[in-house]
Amino acid sequence: MSSTHVHMKVEWHVPISQASSTMSALHSIAAETRTRHGCVGCSVATDLTHRGTVRYTEEWLTEEDLRTQMQSDTFVQLIRLIEGATEPPRIEFVLPHETRGLDFVAEVRATAK
Repeated sequence: MSSTHVHMKVEWHVPISQASSTMSALHSIAAETRTRHGCVGCSVATDLTHRGTVRYTEEWLTEEDLRTQMQSDTFVQLIRLIEGATEPPRIEFVLPHETRGLDFVAEVRATAK
């Protein structure tokens, strides 16, 4: 991944019984995300041998592209999946001059209202 791009990285644990449906939903979200202007890449990975760890990443050309994505229905679908997590997820936004957490989502979504 390029250091000039911005990234969103999400990692959380899902019960093994929910892994298949979660992965299916994430693949659908990723397919939609890849069609968005400014999307450089989007990936979904899982490690079922390590407590059902799920990793979802997006890479964007600019912070503005990421901010636009965060206002989309597709992003809302991702948030709903994350909210259903049995443990708090680890969310990281790697921006040009800083790394942020979940507070970045609240900030971006609040300023758009």
